[in-house]
Amino acid sequence: MKKYALTALTVAFCTAASTVGYGANLTDINNIPWAKSYINSVYESGIMVGDINSKGQSIFRGYDNMTYSEAAQLIYSIVVKSNFAGDINDTGINKYTMEMNGAGIASWANKAVAFCMEKGILTSYDLIKFKTNGSDNKITREDMAVFFGKALALSYAPSSGTSLSFSDTSGISAAAKPYIELLNKNGIVSGDNNNNFNPKASINRAEVAVMASKTFEVMKKGVVTNTESGYSQTTGVVASISESSGTWLLRILTANGTEGFVLDASTPVYLNATSNVGPSGIGLGDTVQVTHVNADISKIVITKDVVVDPNATNSQYGTTSIDKGELISAGDYKLGILDKSSRKVYYVVATDAEITLNGKKATMRQLSDLVSSKSTATATLTISSTSQEAIKVVVTETEKSSDSEGKITSINKKSITIKAGSKSYTYDLASSVSYYLNDKLCNQLDFTDKYDEIDDDNGYITAKLTFNSDDEVTKVKGETNDYDDEDKTYKGTISSFDGDSIKVSGSTKSYDLDSDVKIKIIIGSDDITDADDLEDILDDSSVSVYAEITVENGEVTEIEGYLSEFDGTISSMTVTSESKCLGKMWIQMEHADYQIDVEFDEDTSIVIDGTDYDDIDISSLKKYVNSNEDNINVTVELDDDGLATSIKD
Repeated sequence: MKKYALTALTVAFCTAASTVGYGANLTDINNIPWAKSYINSVYESGIMVGDINSKGQSIFRGYDNMTYSEAAQLIYSIVVKSNFAGDINDTGINKYTMEMNGAGIASWANKAVAFCMEKGILTSYDLIKFKTNGSDNKITREDMAVFFGKALALSYAPSSGTSLSFSDTSGISAAAKPYIELLNKNGIVSGDNNNNFNPKASINRAEVAVMASKTFEVMKKGVVTNTESGYSQTTGVVASISESSGTWLLRILTANGTEGFVLDASTPVYLNATSNVGPSGIGLGDTVQVTHVNADISKIVITKDVVVDPNATNSQYGTTSIDKGELISAGDYKLGILDKSSRKVYYVVATDAEITLNGKKATMRQLSDLVSSKSTATATLTISSTSQEAIKVVVTETEKSSDSEGKITSINKKSITIKAGSKSYTYDLASSVSYYLNDKLCNQLDFTDKYDEIDDDNGYITAKLTFNSDDEVTKVKGETNDYDDEDKTYKGTISSFDGDSIKVSGSTKSYDLDSDVKIKIIIGSDDITDADDLEDILDDSSVSVYAEITVENGEVTEIEGYLSEFDGTISSMTVTSESKCLGKMWIQMEHADYQIDVEFDEDTSIVIDGTDYDDIDISSLKKYVNSNEDNINVTVELDDDGLATSIKD
């Protein structure tokens, strides 16, 4: 199915794609004694390498978090270098090119991602995790383990996942448990000192190196723990499936063409490698992995399950599938929706597709115009399993609430446009409309004249709209505002922020963000320049961010500031020298998935377990932090340069 998750990847060096050669002396791994031998192992084998710092030294960056794109490249390197599975050819890569392009996968990662998708290690759903609003996402411990587990499952059969005994097993998703159990049984993963697996935490390169080294050794042995030795595996998309007298004929589209298989009621068909759904569980558009010797099938695993339209001619083997979501883009016979899982996905629309908008025949141009108008609409798509295109598109504008409020940007005799947050909405006017201006009843002419006048005089009108059952505006209640009163700068701690508007302690109200707002928030050693990242940081209740906002024409055009305080757990630390209180700590935020790089100096007040650390004993703190496997929870205060002024537990 031509369904594309919208993400993008940037180049991050983690595997043999880096420019650092083998055999170099890594200068930054002595402070990671528990992982040092594993890092050297994967480094010497070329599975993971590093970078060269400004001093020309080879470094591994063990405390840097691993991203999803790096993880895919790593899995590819391990599987191929160990000869655990064969490489992918250009034909196989091309099969996933459109989907990878739609997801924004960088060209350097195309081969690795295509390989992982071909082998069932990655799915289309996984691709949406790679990035958020243009920024690489850190992979979680659970997802990293699943990647390794699915790679091993190319020959090792995952079990039920019911024997895991971590203290936080309940926090591991059901789909991940079989693969984590597979790693656990092979000695690749274990719990921490508290027997926690910490599935939702991010994972750094040193931790990944341990898993990679152990997995590589298991794969090199080539020992298969199930009865499928000598079997081949064929992966593809279900093109057709039909049943007659208890026998199923399955045809799948693979990188090498179409292949057919014959199944019976006893053929095991697993969904997510655990639940045996039988041949009747296979549907058109599903991605399946068939383990077989010629015609003898050992098992089939459904690695991507597509929901079949229950209203199709045959609910199990019907020729169409249905997807539904908020319309987010349309044009060039490609349509994007935000589905029920909040995933951005794309479909190719057939040139002869039946398209309707609000019950009337429409064109792709009309859908494109609808998206441009910022109106909210729901799209229901009927997908052909044979052409893999949307053959029917039904779009319905979402019913408006009885009231809507925003800044008027346009008004005439037929329609009114308001801006609420960062979005604009255009509504039709009913034949009879009541107009109020500053709580006084007026006619349409007076209202529009005032709008034109105040717009020319550097002002604006906010309006609250009321609708009838036909979603037409029946009442406009306006209030005049003067931009001159709002062209100023406000300073203070951010008290509210939702990505569209902001309020700081120095202002009396919230202000909408300009569409081109510039953001720079210093977060320790790093900067945040994206509104979504800022919103994620502020979701942590312990966080305080001091900011200066610039308001022009009633909208925020610039936000500058710094993270002034947060709570977190120290992951590790380094010092510049053994005799000076200069160095850096890596601190995981308490309630947000962010690890902050925090620098400290002689003026930083550091108090841990009742000890006030200074130049004399800072090296003992480093030893304590890097060898202590218990959580060291601290409150950190920072200045406007991102330097810590206080680190206290």
